[in-house]
Amino acid sequence: MKKQILFVIPSMRGGGAEKSLLTVLTLFDYEKYDVDLLCFRHDGLFFEKIPDQVNVLGGSADYEMFDGNAVSAVKYFLKKGKLFSAIDRLKYSKISEVTDSHIREEMQWKYLKKQLPKIEKSYDCAIGYLEGNANRFVTEKVNAKRKLCYIHNDIEKLGFDKISYEKTFQAADKIITVSEECKNSLLKNFPEHKTKFEIVENITGQKILIEESKKINAYPDRGNEIIICTVGRFSPQKNISLAVDCCDELVKRGRNIKWYHIGTGELKAQIEKQIESCGLEKNFILLGAKSEPYPYIGQCDIYVQPSLFEGKSIAIDEAKALLRPIVVTDFPTIFDQINDGVDGIICHMDKDDMADKLDLLIDDKNERTKLSNNLAGEKVSNEEEIFKLYGLIGE
Repeated sequence: MKKQILFVIPSMRGGGAEKSLLTVLTLFDYEKYDVDLLCFRHDGLFFEKIPDQVNVLGGSADYEMFDGNAVSAVKYFLKKGKLFSAIDRLKYSKISEVTDSHIREEMQWKYLKKQLPKIEKSYDCAIGYLEGNANRFVTEKVNAKRKLCYIHNDIEKLGFDKISYEKTFQAADKIITVSEECKNSLLKNFPEHKTKFEIVENITGQKILIEESKKINAYPDRGNEIIICTVGRFSPQKNISLAVDCCDELVKRGRNIKWYHIGTGELKAQIEKQIESCGLEKNFILLGAKSEPYPYIGQCDIYVQPSLFEGKSIAIDEAKALLRPIVVTDFPTIFDQINDGVDGIICHMDKDDMADKLDLLIDDKNERTKLSNNLAGEKVSNEEEIFKLYGLIGE
């Protein structure tokens, strides 16, 4: 008899965790497992790519309206005669005014969970695939023999509510994270749960990525300029403003570059304004969200990741798999992924040092070739990681 598995994630939008889950679902053994996927929202770059074998749950209009614009939500619930939901949405809009982070977290969850579906089915294993509400739903609202919770980032950088996380960790059988540094951060903050922490790396399939990277001509208008590529949401974590500042510095140094960015997010307008104020419209080019960014990564001259922090960056692993010269900021977990000067170059989180490192690679094609050749000699694919997940699910 097949084991019954539930994955939970808020949406399949274009983040690293969502991409990681899509890879897991693509590789999953459906001869041994029946898989349900609860998406709070039925949207996102990767939603249409969910394998046909997966039974997708959730996606109620009530939740999506509740989680959207307050005025529209209140009108929607009143029109449907759901007075209490309308009142809850008014209360929900005031949560941002609460200064205590734990109270704010609990209030948010109190109102959101009312709009989520009730899961009557019992599972052999339920897996929250993202820190926060996905993990809380699994530990508080699902009947399962085993409960696994994912943490995809360095927990100290998330601004987490320790009380809420403690409650979730107490109810989980295992807490999965994606790198040694992320595990160390968990051990530092939750030493009492040390026996629950496990590492399952994000999965990268190099052969598939290389094939995908050749499907289109990503830069049909390229001339003799150096092409730089960055993938990441417009969010504080991804620090895209640093990339714009660095681009501005390189242009001022007379460098012939085009820097392409893939992604979207809440800070998009701010970044657009920054690009305009620097006069970089022809140099820093926003491509928007791409469900298949691999041609853009694989055909660039240099890949840059300006993040403030990461768990284990999928975009960097993809750039490594595609043998790109990489420049990346010195956030703590990067040392799990890049050996400075060997398979990438690590810079400080300032525009001048990043520009200096890029200057080196722009000037020296042999250095770029060396980094690519070193990557070609590394083992990048790690599809066997899925067997670690199977082991945690329970054979």
